[in-house]
Amino acid sequence: MKVALFVPCLMDRFLPDAGMAAARLLESAGVQVVVDSRLTCCGQPAVNAGHPDLARKMALRMLKLAEHELPVVVPSGSCVAMMRDSYGLMDLSGQDAERWRSLRGRVFELAEFLVERGLTNRVTARCEARVVVHHSCHHLRHVAGSGALAVLLERLEGASLLESEQARQCCGFGGVFSSKLPELSIAMGRARLDAMLKLEPRYIALADAGCVLQLSGILEGEGLSKRAQVVHYAQLFTGDGLKPLDAGE
Repeated sequence: MKVALFVPCLMDRFLPDAGMAAARLLESAGVQVVVDSRLTCCGQPAVNAGHPDLARKMALRMLKLAEHELPVVVPSGSCVAMMRDSYGLMDLSGQDAERWRSLRGRVFELAEFLVERGLTNRVTARCEARVVVHHSCHHLRHVAGSGALAVLLERLEGASLLESEQARQCCGFGGVFSSKLPELSIAMGRARLDAMLKLEPRYIALADAGCVLQLSGILEGEGLSKRAQVVHYAQLFTGDGLKPLDAGE
């Protein structure tokens, strides 16, 4: 089986270990991974910033470059939501509309793809750690990804998987929301982290790069980065970028 892996822009620029982990996780399931370096951004940041014309240009570029028959796997619930749903709200017609209908049926979030294609039984990994799972908004509400993620995480041998009572509440990132209303954004993230840290996790696992950056940034700013590491869930399977709790800042 061959797939086209799309690594989101935030992950590519700020969390490369997570992008490598996504590729390695697919390969561990026997999937051949193809990456087109011309695919840089789905256009979601432009939408969040209130620039629909720019977002449409980026969407049209994505649709043209993804005009093939391969499944498109994305380790980001928000980017999947953008391509599946938000592209359909743009003024697409003719060949562009056909391209979107084709892509919509071929784009999958990473855990969703592995579960739907019956590949999770090929994935084996050990993670002797307490892991708190937090559900990012788009992954939870647009992709319905919590079920698939739970199935995949069951393949982590030795892991103690936990959820806080706030596991399904927003971390406060919200794209440009975190830039325009930083005090509120940080307060939301701090509330989520307070609940998660009470469970004494070694790792806090999420499905979106923006949420990883939000929560890890707050941990670092509060001087708490030694208490837990915020990661993309794919990293738990491959070890890419994981560090022991006693590591330096």
